[in-house]
Amino acid sequence: MAKWGSFDFGQMEQMAKTFQKAVDQRVIDRWIREFLLEMAYRADRKIKKRTPVGDTGELRRNWQLGKVEKQGGAYVVEIFNNTEYAPFVEYGHRTGKDLTGWVEGRFMMTISMQEMERELPRYLEKKQMALLEQLMNGRKG
Repeated sequence: MAKWGSFDFGQMEQMAKTFQKAVDQRVIDRWIREFLLEMAYRADRKIKKRTPVGDTGELRRNWQLGKVEKQGGAYVVEIFNNTEYAPFVEYGHRTGKDLTGWVEGRFMMTISMQEMERELPRYLEKKQMALLEQLMNGRKG
């Protein structure tokens, strides 16, 4: 009878234990939160670059990030601007004495978020590989 060789499952078992330990220690939760916060900061930079400065710079200065929160099975981070006229600059508005003119929106947030959606898979893959490498080397993040 031919000998097909042998395989040591010890490394596979160790890898499974490492992943289990990561889940038990909420490493994955922390990783997701850190990743989303990093993506939110990237989006914030893009949005600010597209935001017109105007006379005071108030609109650009008032972009803010909320905390990363878990809502049900999803994680959410809010990017917002409380400046009263922000929606008008984003989406456009009527103008003139009789409100028959139209000022086009700048779509600074809309365009920036579309860019982030396109770039996200590349960032995610890089971060996943780094996490796997950490877990395989026995570090907890």
